[in-house]
Amino acid sequence: MKLTCSRNHLMDAISTVQRAVATRSANPVLDGILLKADQELVLTGYDNETGIEYRMEADISQKGGLVVPARVLSEVVRKLSDNHVYLAIKDDTVLVVESGKSVFNIRGYAADKYPEIQFVEEDAKISLKQSTLRQMINQTIFAVSTDQSRPILMGLNLICENDTLTIVALDGFRLAVRKETIPGLDMNVNIIIPAKAMSEISRIMSDTDEEVIISPSHNYIIFNKGNVKVVTRLIRGEFLNYKSIIPRDANTSLMISPEVLYAAVARASIMIDTEDRRFPVVFQTPDADTLTIESKTDIGTAREEIPIALSGDKIEIDFNPRFFMEALREVSDDQVILTFSGNLQPCSIKPESGEHFYYMILPLRR
Repeated sequence: MKLTCSRNHLMDAISTVQRAVATRSANPVLDGILLKADQELVLTGYDNETGIEYRMEADISQKGGLVVPARVLSEVVRKLSDNHVYLAIKDDTVLVVESGKSVFNIRGYAADKYPEIQFVEEDAKISLKQSTLRQMINQTIFAVSTDQSRPILMGLNLICENDTLTIVALDGFRLAVRKETIPGLDMNVNIIIPAKAMSEISRIMSDTDEEVIISPSHNYIIFNKGNVKVVTRLIRGEFLNYKSIIPRDANTSLMISPEVLYAAVARASIMIDTEDRRFPVVFQTPDADTLTIESKTDIGTAREEIPIALSGDKIEIDFNPRFFMEALREVSDDQVILTFSGNLQPCSIKPESGEHFYYMILPLRR
């Protein structure tokens, strides 16, 4: 392999595929990045669950491939002073990196020792804006469970029904749902994607109108944004039917600015330095025109009043402040509707119009 390329472009490629590189793997080859030069330079990272492939332009004079330790390669390329980089393989397993007056020799592994990753896309495909997918992931992933005894809940449930794409997350204490209408979408899909992979996909997606093509199958799913492809294994099992746990009736409802409510809960949480259920934020409506947000701990107390227009019964409910803040910070709407079905029932957060998102948060029992 012999080629020249841009240092900045190469650094972007390394940073991208490094997201999928294993750390301290039993197989040292997976601690590396696979570089293959043919018609273009292709970099690949893989951790036995998720693989990322990045294709970039390079002036290739000789084809070839090598696996190079990811950390070393990243550090070398990052600290090069010249934007012109020359790469070559010598003695079969040594990568030569030259830039300006700097020369590095990095020991690696033969390319044929790297596991083969299938980036074969299915016929059934979903196409949407990268910015939309990024937003859908960010507006739900915070509600994914971290409990390893419930692996199904450690993923995001991706559902296609009719012309609607839905992403769902829940952890037993809260539920997050994000929907998007995709014109022309005509497929039925219900799969679970590991949250770790979806977090990396969110970072890889650009905040633009450029499209990403999603190709789901029974065992894996591929996200293709052109020069970058991500493939990840699916979590096997059946996700909870989220519709069955959404409260049907509400005794109380109020409309409020998510920004105002977020700020009030954040200020009240200053007094709370633990997630102990003994120290919640208390939502209370002393009258039909006021919502109070209170906290009381050994550190001190906080109380704030927010003007509202209450419809229905008064409430006094304890909540974990983090659950509210993580949901509200992802809402871009000017107003949201909060509904309650009693002082021991969940709070639902919905848009003023439409149903593009839905959050449900369970209260803390006193």
